[in-house]
Amino acid sequence: MSNIPEDIQQTLGNLLTALSSTDNAYRKQAELVLNNEWCIRDKVDILLVFLAEQAANGAEENTRAFAAVLFRRFSIKSPNYQGFSVTDRQIDHISVPAKVEIRRLLLQGFTSQQTKNVRHKLADAIAEVAKDNFDWPELLPMVLHATSSNDAAMKESSFRMIATTPQIISKHDLNESFLKMFHSGFEDESDDVRIATCTAFVAFFENLPKSMWSVLSQLLPNLLNSLPRLLSSGNDTALASVLESLIDLVVLAPKIFKPMFETIISFCSQVAQNTDLESNARLTALELLTTFSETSPNMCKREPSYSTTMVIITLKLMTEVCIDDDDCSEWNNTEDPTDEGDEDEYNAARQALDRVALKLNGQCLATPLFQYLPHMLQSQNWRERQAALMALSSASEGCADVLISEIPKLLDLVLPSLNDPQPRVQFACCNALGQMSTDFASVIQRTSGGKILPALISMLSTNNVPRVQTHAAAALVNFCEEATKDIVEPYLDDLLNNLLNLLKSSPKRYVQEQVITTIAVVADAAENKFIKYYDTLMPLLVSVMKSDVESNGRTLIAKSIECATLIATAVGKEKFSESANEILEIFTVLQNNLQGEDDPVKPYLEKGWSRVCKLIGKAFVPFLPGDISIVEEDQLEEINQNEDYEVIQLSGKHIAVHTSVLDDKASAIEILKLYSEVLGSAFFPYVLEIANEIVIPGLDFYLHDGVRGTCAVTMPSLLKCCIESTGSSQSTESFTIWKGMANKLISQLESDPALELFFAYYYALSKCLDLMGPQALDDTQLVNLAKSIHGNLSDVYERISNHDEVDDDYNEEVAEYDEDCTDEELLEEVVKGISAVFENSGPRSIPIFMTLAPVVSAFLKDENPILNRFAISIICDLVKFGGEQAFDFNDLFLNPVGTSLSSSDSKVREMAAKCVGLCAQSINSAKYSQFALACLPSLTQMASIPDARAPDNIEATEQICATIAIIIQCYGNQIPNVNDLINSWISLLPICQNIELAKIAYPFLTQLVNQQHEIVASKIPKIVDSVIQALLYASISDDVAVNAVSAVKGLLATLPESQSMTIMNGYSTEAKAVISKWFV
Repeated sequence: MSNIPEDIQQTLGNLLTALSSTDNAYRKQAELVLNNEWCIRDKVDILLVFLAEQAANGAEENTRAFAAVLFRRFSIKSPNYQGFSVTDRQIDHISVPAKVEIRRLLLQGFTSQQTKNVRHKLADAIAEVAKDNFDWPELLPMVLHATSSNDAAMKESSFRMIATTPQIISKHDLNESFLKMFHSGFEDESDDVRIATCTAFVAFFENLPKSMWSVLSQLLPNLLNSLPRLLSSGNDTALASVLESLIDLVVLAPKIFKPMFETIISFCSQVAQNTDLESNARLTALELLTTFSETSPNMCKREPSYSTTMVIITLKLMTEVCIDDDDCSEWNNTEDPTDEGDEDEYNAARQALDRVALKLNGQCLATPLFQYLPHMLQSQNWRERQAALMALSSASEGCADVLISEIPKLLDLVLPSLNDPQPRVQFACCNALGQMSTDFASVIQRTSGGKILPALISMLSTNNVPRVQTHAAAALVNFCEEATKDIVEPYLDDLLNNLLNLLKSSPKRYVQEQVITTIAVVADAAENKFIKYYDTLMPLLVSVMKSDVESNGRTLIAKSIECATLIATAVGKEKFSESANEILEIFTVLQNNLQGEDDPVKPYLEKGWSRVCKLIGKAFVPFLPGDISIVEEDQLEEINQNEDYEVIQLSGKHIAVHTSVLDDKASAIEILKLYSEVLGSAFFPYVLEIANEIVIPGLDFYLHDGVRGTCAVTMPSLLKCCIESTGSSQSTESFTIWKGMANKLISQLESDPALELFFAYYYALSKCLDLMGPQALDDTQLVNLAKSIHGNLSDVYERISNHDEVDDDYNEEVAEYDEDCTDEELLEEVVKGISAVFENSGPRSIPIFMTLAPVVSAFLKDENPILNRFAISIICDLVKFGGEQAFDFNDLFLNPVGTSLSSSDSKVREMAAKCVGLCAQSINSAKYSQFALACLPSLTQMASIPDARAPDNIEATEQICATIAIIIQCYGNQIPNVNDLINSWISLLPICQNIELAKIAYPFLTQLVNQQHEIVASKIPKIVDSVIQALLYASISDDVAVNAVSAVKGLLATLPESQSMTIMNGYSTEAKAVISKWFV
């Protein structure tokens, strides 16, 4: 019997009826009442209890199902009263009696006689309630009992609960009964139960600590044994569902499948190649195999059948195109060449081969691939010929390590297909040439332009179908993007004549759009060589930009804007000045007549304005007011108002966020950045408003990392513009804008969850500190910044530690091909920021180091050389800028730095040697003398190892050489047998790679020569050679070079002429040219 008063039951019952009404107005009114009157603090308990009652005991099936859905929706809804965040759930904040009653009702309803539909919805509701930390001791026994029920729907629903909320079974509950539960589910006669069991198994597996995975892994054979049964029963949908669950498990623990990997490969191959199966099942099998390459590439490389099987599968699927003549005709005559149609297998296979190639590379994949490609290219079946070419396109990037040395053979294999009678094969050939032009960039342009350019130009002929013409033009874009003007120039006449002919004659708008894009890229490559075509092309583009076309022709105008401004950039300011005013006036008209937010002209126009601004500089100022409004208004609207939405899931809720045009907004902010950099003080009238209304608030725009990052890197440009205009970094305007920027950046460094944005934030901070000058941060900012930096270093440390633990019995450590940033890059950016702060704040930065000391110490003690190196880098800044107080931390770092001089990692040795040199040069030099002198044996030893000058070691060796020079100069009178050390040091020269280190070593060498040090006479050939090598590699110049050469000339003058000539004649032709320049 209900505990809810009868009048409230009646009211809520009427409301429930209204919410299910087909009358929109009636239903919307009920939704308003529900949200405004019942989802409030005092009534939400009653609402949820009522919905649970109706879900469990409602009179009609539809009532129970609808109430269960509403219960779940309003349970996970955020409380709309104060004190709660978007991630809070109403169910977690109701009273304990209400929770108890809800749980009793839901369990009662679930175990009662129900339809499958209602039981599913009750299971979903129970799973959401179970996510609360409130104890629910009755739930687990009920779930375990239900999984052994004779009712298949009851079993399936129970596993659904586990899948949604696997934490209802803790690691302490895991025993034989639960293993039997999963085993029974895998063996169940019902496909729906087996699917639910697999999904639950994966979710439960993921929720368990890795130490418990071995217990569950024994069930994998049972899970896999269910697959052939699904295949033989013809239940393609069930098969696809189980394979999808396996994909999740492969992502989680790929190596757990190692004992049965060959069997999985064979089964998935059978499924993927079976044309009688539904597409979803086939492509899920393909995706499962592809996922293995991304999560465990080494396991795939070691399994001989993997590469060959993936090649066979993908080649087979890529032949499944244009099944009949009607499809071929439709492909030829389409008005939208970007529409990939219904060729799901073909497209999935291309992407799969690309992904596998990127992970396994050419050493593993090229051989099996080329066992088939030459034969397929000679096939009588055109589908096999086009599949071979598209496969080459897909694999070329990943296999570039092998294929880039085989370019001539590849072109001999591919180019004949341009003459294939089937247009789709011609298209595939153009695709392959375009892809190779990108994947083998610079090499293929330099070596094969004479083959590729004429071949692609020939495909622009009007004799070819429009899709082939367009793709040939697109392939030319790929080639020309990486080509120099000297490579392109011999073909410009023929190329542009064909492109212009297509532009004028083609009836297909998509052809015209591609032609204009290709002309733009060709102009960009040809640079000033394009001037002779300017007078022909620019009037055509002006005509298009002025044309009054229907909405579907706006892209043609957009492409013309791009083309015109790239041509302008290519020919230069002087030539463009002939058309500049007319084009900018056209831009103004276009801007004032934009056709809504989605007008394709808009982003091209924004970039067009910026190109012209960059080209003509201050002459752009008269056009700025008209242009700036479009960019600035957009940013304010975008950051403060959302109209178009995408649904994302956050903490179990579906939340609508505005993401449709955010990339365009990031680009528009970049344009503001460019304006401020190019126009300088002329842009100042806009700077304060842009900074305060767009850029600084933009760092709070968490829906798009790109917007936040772009806003950050725009800050230094705006600050510089302000300083230039006001004449001082201490002006009221400059100081105010900087304070706002600094506080926001410091706050973001502490709170932003995207580690990748460290690059933008620390870049902005460093550049702004340089602009503001010394002591730009006040004490409060320094304290807050220290906390932020400590948090950043700790986060990166945890990230690196997690990576170090990845390679185990279940996972491989896989280098992410598309990872936004590496651990090393992240740390490098953080340390750059620390260095900038230390340099700017000087001894006032000591409190920052005190905050960082624990994590720096952890870095120094860690076995990871990346952490060691960056810890020492921070120590270097402490020593260099920390003043006398820096020595107070010597117990923290002296021993680790000294030990690091003998590290097996050359970069660690280099940084440690730099630190020793800075200690010797610092204000605490006398205090560091004992330490520096104690380091000399390690320094000389590591600089004298057999491969000290090998590419991997040369930077460390040169740093050690410079550091020894510093120590000799600072502490020479304290060094026993200093002459022996000087003798050894001269033998370590030359320094050729590092100009800054050469500025330390060569003045010291010059000093020794000029002072006629007693060691010099015995080292004349070495000294001469060291200077000549430094001149040859340009590591010394200006006064350093002049003084060194003068000293060497004096030294040579002390020798008999014949001996001097012998020394100078023993060099290469290149070195003799240097000798002639400096010594003759």
